[in-house]
Amino acid sequence: MMRTILSDIRALAGVTGVAVVAKRDGRIEHLFPAAFTEQHTQRLVDLVTSTYQRLHGFTRLALRFERVVVHLFNQPEFLLFVTVLPDIDARQLEAFAASKLDAIARVLARPEPTPPRVAATRKPTVRGGLSSAPVDPSGDPVAILIKACNTLSDMMADSRGRIRLATDWRKAREFANQDEAALTALFIDAAGRMEIRKGQNLPASAAVIDAFARMIDCFLEGLDTARTIAEEEFYTLIEPHRAVLESAGVYLYLGTTVRAKSAR
Repeated sequence: MMRTILSDIRALAGVTGVAVVAKRDGRIEHLFPAAFTEQHTQRLVDLVTSTYQRLHGFTRLALRFERVVVHLFNQPEFLLFVTVLPDIDARQLEAFAASKLDAIARVLARPEPTPPRVAATRKPTVRGGLSSAPVDPSGDPVAILIKACNTLSDMMADSRGRIRLATDWRKAREFANQDEAALTALFIDAAGRMEIRKGQNLPASAAVIDAFARMIDCFLEGLDTARTIAEEEFYTLIEPHRAVLESAGVYLYLGTTVRAKSAR
């Protein structure tokens, strides 16, 4: 159904692409030209989400570039953005896109399909509005840190919002990349979840561990009043893997608060 709505907008003369970003979970549905690679799409999503963060109160906005105009429609549940040629009739586009907003909201409001039932597990403990969930066992310190960061993002999604989490993690990654760009292989999606880019790897070298620790420190620092709870949850998530992380030097690179806790 969503793809049909986007196809209707995409079929309008002068429209080159269209996408919807759900604010609840960061899910993206889009129709862009075949020439658009994953990297192109992600850059555009980054542009849209950063604009949303800076100008949170807007309803409609047009970003004009040399060869393309990006029209943004800010709704309570989602962001709709449409890329168009510069000579398109803006009023016609806005009227047509506006006529689809209610339909998009209805599609997003539908409940997700119920996943198959699995065997019951121990219920996570709840502290300060977040729930501690175990990190999957792994002997790879980078995999452990990625899993812990993703679990933390999942726990904070309702209180902070997926779009804001994605922005926070990307800013922290850029901060960590300033010196050696050790985390260029680390991809962060619009939901604030990270993974290693396809065809690349992220070895547990000293430079990577150092950069990862600085990224985590920077992310936690930017949480302001939520930092104390988030730190406690993060330490709980990585505690079962202390031996692996210590051997990789993770605790040596993490901030003074982490080092103090690890010394207990």
